Amino acid sequence: MPRSPHQFDLEDRSILITGANRGLGAALCKTILQYSPKIIHAGYRSTPGNFEDPRIRWCQLDIQDAASVANAAASVDELDVLINNAGILIPTAADPVQEMANLDAMMDRHLHSPLKLFDALLPTLQASSQAMVVNIISMAAFASVPGCEGYCTSKAALHAATQGLRLKHPGIQCVGVYPGPTATDMTAGSTAPLADAMESAANIVSGMRQGKTSIFPDEAALAVESVVGDGVATLEQQFATLLSD
Repeated sequence: MPRSPHQFDLEDRSILITGANRGLGAALCKTILQYSPKIIHAGYRSTPGNFEDPRIRWCQLDIQDAASVANAAASVDELDVLINNAGILIPTAADPVQEMANLDAMMDRHLHSPLKLFDALLPTLQASSQAMVVNIISMAAFASVPGCEGYCTSKAALHAATQGLRLKHPGIQCVGVYPGPTATDMTAGSTAPLADAMESAANIVSGMRQGKTSIFPDEAALAVESVVGDGVATLEQQFATLLSD
């Protein structure tokens, strides 16, 4: 059964953020620096971010490459918070073969790779007195958006996996974050209203510190929470007891 939320202090904590060099990952990195962390392992796939701080350790990390994950895990000797942020958005393809390839790529990036990274870092997380994993999901995990069906499918899978992590690892605070469309490289050219990445990051970090297990960090996301939030939380609690008798 998922444990009760509790307050979380980021001061003097060791944190790893994937995709920290740009977009929401960079915004999270900059925001967490305001709370006196011990170190931020800032993961990047090809190019580090263009900002520096003595507490930032830029870490080359391709979450879809087993050797890269193993090297990163070996280099982190203590860890309190893992933030799975790295993601991609591939629009729906008309060709079924291409669409299946796109789905495979997004399932690997958004589901399989974050779980493999979590497993690689699990012994280090379990050594923490207050461990947390934060999965950046999407409000689109609850309903598909036309033209992005594969992306929504992969994020729905990560949502379900996050709930599963809460059941399997009650000693770790497992947090799902459900942003709406946010102004990043991923949404360049979008005509939808876009949330500010720094404002969203501030709301995400606030939710982490409050001990929330589900965070809806912007206006569009809050509208989704008003429809699904209580129902999903209640259903998760009910399902957690299905096999307890």
